Amino acid sequence: MAQPTLSGVAPERAIALAPGKPLLSVEEANRLILRHGLNRELARAQVQEAVAAVVPLAPEEEHALASTLMEGEAGSSQAGRQAWLAARGWGPEDVLAIASLAERLRRWSAWRFDEEVEIRFLDRKDDLDRVVYSLLRVSDRALAEELYLRVREEGASFRSLAEQFSEGPETETGGLIGPIAMTAAHPELAKRLRVGREGQIWPTFAIGDVWLVVRLERLLPAQLDAPTRAQMLHELFERWLGEQVEVLLQGGELDPVPVPGEALAP
Repeated sequence: MAQPTLSGVAPERAIALAPGKPLLSVEEANRLILRHGLNRELARAQVQEAVAAVVPLAPEEEHALASTLMEGEAGSSQAGRQAWLAARGWGPEDVLAIASLAERLRRWSAWRFDEEVEIRFLDRKDDLDRVVYSLLRVSDRALAEELYLRVREEGASFRSLAEQFSEGPETETGGLIGPIAMTAAHPELAKRLRVGREGQIWPTFAIGDVWLVVRLERLLPAQLDAPTRAQMLHELFERWLGEQVEVLLQGGELDPVPVPGEALAP
């Protein structure tokens, strides 16, 4: 394939992949972006940059973040850092922007979506609740009922029976499943686990063509603690970000990004 030519193209209409070395016209770059599906990532970057621009950080915070980034990626030697920057075509301002981006987005999200966190948590709680249970599954109903009685009436070891008789991958864990999200369990199983008591064993029941013996070990209801709050803020931000990206991909223009401390539009 012939190399693209930039003869007659003004420098401001050229795309450089390496600093100072124009390679593609804007039209050629746009064609490649669309052809290779890079437009969504470019739109995400544009929105993220717009958000970061309205979140101020103290110079000492920026430099601390930049130092951490450089130390982790390029080591402590000046020569190594210069080589690392040169390979990417970055200057000091790029390092400050890249190193501080995640923190700026985090602070903006915490301000913008603070009042929506609890609603998001309640909407997502069914997905966030976790459970631990023991499971035996066999294809023979009579065997399943026998195993249920041995666990329930005779106090047989669930682990031992699972390792010996169960026909699923839980044989490797002695029948123990979890902790997993409640919604990861089969709906017929989940509806029992949600209302069960720890230690409860259900009479044998079928799901599809297998018979189950199940004991609830632990319920782990989700709590709106600091990690979960951070997760909810991230999810809210990602939903908002996705909406802005769609605006750009449909040819629209972004509304001004709300500035922390200013009143939000109704």
